[in-house]
Amino acid sequence: MAKVAVVGAGIIGLSTALEIQKQIPKCQVTLISEKFTPDTTADGAAGIFGLYLLGSTQPDRQVVWAKKTHDLIESWWKTPMCGEMGIALVSCSRMNHSPVPPIWKDVVFGVREMSQEEVAEKGRLTGEHTSGLEMLTFTAEPVRFMPFLMKQFKDQGGEIKRAKVENFKDLFNEYDCVVNCTGVYAGSLTLDKKIKPLRGQVMRVKAPWIKTVTLDDLDDGNYVIANQESVVVGGTHQDGDWDRTPREEDKQFIRSGGKCLDPSLKDSVEVGHWVGLRPGRPEVRLERDGIDKKLVHNYGHGGSGITVFQGCAEECVDLVKEVLQEQNIAAVQAKL
Repeated sequence: MAKVAVVGAGIIGLSTALEIQKQIPKCQVTLISEKFTPDTTADGAAGIFGLYLLGSTQPDRQVVWAKKTHDLIESWWKTPMCGEMGIALVSCSRMNHSPVPPIWKDVVFGVREMSQEEVAEKGRLTGEHTSGLEMLTFTAEPVRFMPFLMKQFKDQGGEIKRAKVENFKDLFNEYDCVVNCTGVYAGSLTLDKKIKPLRGQVMRVKAPWIKTVTLDDLDDGNYVIANQESVVVGGTHQDGDWDRTPREEDKQFIRSGGKCLDPSLKDSVEVGHWVGLRPGRPEVRLERDGIDKKLVHNYGHGGSGITVFQGCAEECVDLVKEVLQEQNIAAVQAKL
């Protein structure tokens, strides 16, 4: 039986592990990480479906990844377990996005350009919005979504190992293939100087009357994202900043900017503040390693993990199959 280790248990690592189980059933998959749900970067996010902070990653790859992920989330949304999974279809306004029309216009539902009158109705902390798009999109709340996927992985025979990997080479004797899904921490393992944190601070509030999503794509923009039991108000994306402590100045920016987007937030009740470190990179790294032939990389997804996880997982598994085939692993030969 083939043995594959996936290092990193965020949405990218977990979905990759599940896809390996699906496509290579005669394979023992081990998920290795220091942190598992509910303690990953993904768990604190709002889980909005929308391409964000992917740098110069090829647009056609982004769209393919997003479409495959959207199709999977949509299929889950149509089942009775969608509530348990934290999946909802929501109305979304996305302000100041460029280009218009967006590259993802055929992925989500009902994209239309807002009129200038509609755009003018949306407030902003500084200046005015210049454009707006409306659509229907999904939220897949990681606080619910991740535990569901983790249970699925375990129920299908997946193994969990809580450990810090210091060097991928330490795993090559035990595993036929190692998949690097370590996100923002990939730099210390790969010497990749392109990966850096994009610090994101958010606030959660109780505002049950808010059922929609508003996003501002400018660098100094805010957002308001309805979840099932709270509303996520954000946010920041501070390059190269490793600070996991919520800052007072960011809290004030989030409070003030959120109320400009949705004035009804003045009546909300704050639940808490949280900071996550998105894995920022000029482009997603999804490829086999150039030196270590047993190593596959799948990291650097910026703020789009929940939007591209399935498409990236499927492409990653193709690379895992290549690694196993080169070693004449029976599990893959029989499958093909």
